[in-house]
Amino acid sequence: MAAQTIREQLAASALAMNEGHGDAHHALQLLAEQRYLHHGVPREMGGEGDTLWEAVQAIAEVSAECLTTAFLFWCQRVFIEYLLHTPNTDLRDTLLPDLLTARRAGATGLSNAMKYLGGLEPLRTRAVLHEDEIQLDGHLPWASNLRVNRFVVAVAAQVDERQAIVAAVPAEAQGVERSETFQLLGLQSSETASLTLRSVRLPRRWLLSDNAHDFLQSVRPRFLLLQCGLPMGITRRALQEASAKMQGAKAILEQRVETACRQWHRLQRRTQRLAQQRRYGQSDLRRLFQTRIQWVDLAVKAAQLELEAAGGAAYFRDSGTARRLREVTFLPVLTPSTTQLALQLKQSQKEPAAR
Repeated sequence: MAAQTIREQLAASALAMNEGHGDAHHALQLLAEQRYLHHGVPREMGGEGDTLWEAVQAIAEVSAECLTTAFLFWCQRVFIEYLLHTPNTDLRDTLLPDLLTARRAGATGLSNAMKYLGGLEPLRTRAVLHEDEIQLDGHLPWASNLRVNRFVVAVAAQVDERQAIVAAVPAEAQGVERSETFQLLGLQSSETASLTLRSVRLPRRWLLSDNAHDFLQSVRPRFLLLQCGLPMGITRRALQEASAKMQGAKAILEQRVETACRQWHRLQRRTQRLAQQRRYGQSDLRRLFQTRIQWVDLAVKAAQLELEAAGGAAYFRDSGTARRLREVTFLPVLTPSTTQLALQLKQSQKEPAAR
């Protein structure tokens, strides 16, 4: 299927996806069939054999048409990234084919864990390690891509004061309780709900890592870089729409739109350089935090510019501009939120940069 045809399909379903009338499974299947999910995955594991940057660009391409589908793509692709970094190769080999083909939905589930890694809150799930099993008890107040009865979610859990683990928890495990799907301002087809784990017992083969801190440190840069694709795409689309509507009196916006376009290109080049790195020191992580914040700020600004350029026609609920305005409000609160990143940046300024 031609890329233009895929974009047309994504655009045609974007309003329904945002309003809660779309089909998350169908959206992910379309991306899987066209091998969007395969970018950044080694060829020997069934992927395209290209780099993380191609995966970021693929998410941006989808985001330009439909942020809800792009967010589902991000959830699925981040879980795939966990599998690429787990030392548990048996689990990787078992789950990866189903994630790449979207037969199973992947939920990141690590909102709490990323805040834990940043020193912002403790882990909310407890784990007991038995000889052959893991027992999990806790609550995930927010997770997305939770396709009913057919998801797997990554959960970080505290064992004791010295150890925390990360486990992959399948929907079918006894004791996994999914709430009703949340009613959100936008992105309502993102299968977002809360999860409660009540004495969930899993064989140890479901362990992604027995060292949560090191595992989370290794995946966090990629988690954030893949997130950058979300504002990258919707910002580009909003600026394109604004540029196309600057006739007559609206030409007064030209300088602001051109400034925003230049900022988009600067951030795109910086994101590419970061995505092409192999290692991330503390100074690189700070730069990545700043980049993610700047992408979100630019996305919000671009949506506002599109509204001003489009005028009253944009205020009709079913317009693409109105949908993008609702979509873009999600980006500042996506974990780690821009507020959380700013706090971590402030805290990190007191620490010496890694060399």
